[in-house]
Amino acid sequence: MFFAVVSLLALENNPAFSEVWTRLKKIFSRYGLELVERPHISWHVSPVYDMEKLEKNLQGLTQGRRQIRASISGLGVFTGKKPVFYLPVVRSPQVHEIHRTIWAEISPCALNQELYYSPEEWIPHITLNRKAFSCNVGEVFQELCSLDLRCEVWLDNFAVIYRDDAHDGVGTIFPFSKEKSV
Repeated sequence: MFFAVVSLLALENNPAFSEVWTRLKKIFSRYGLELVERPHISWHVSPVYDMEKLEKNLQGLTQGRRQIRASISGLGVFTGKKPVFYLPVVRSPQVHEIHRTIWAEISPCALNQELYYSPEEWIPHITLNRKAFSCNVGEVFQELCSLDLRCEVWLDNFAVIYRDDAHDGVGTIFPFSKEKSV
């Protein structure tokens, strides 16, 4: 089992992203692939958190925090035995600052945190798939590359999600204020 601190991306609050997600879903289904159930940006990942301390820290981090806009541009692939497609999120000063702040506040609550998410290594992204491919990855990649995947999303929450062998789930969601940054 593992846990992650993420920002969930509500399709209803992000119409341009919703259109991109719908196009991706059509392509993935043509190849028998599934998109992740809940699109999100992961900030911090660990198999163990002190949940009481984590939730207290996340509550404090959201107090008075305005929603921010993040840009998505292009397509990426994490290589390996199970390649993972993702949408890169531009590492703007605002996105970088949120990540740096979360890492500093959340790390003391974690045991064996994933260093891929450390400020030095983190690649902001939205994962598209987690399951192994049984089709030609090249064909899928070629079709995905023909899409214009540029859009913007509003980051308006932190949430704790978890995954075990059986399923994914969402724990507590900590919403930002309704005000949006310019």
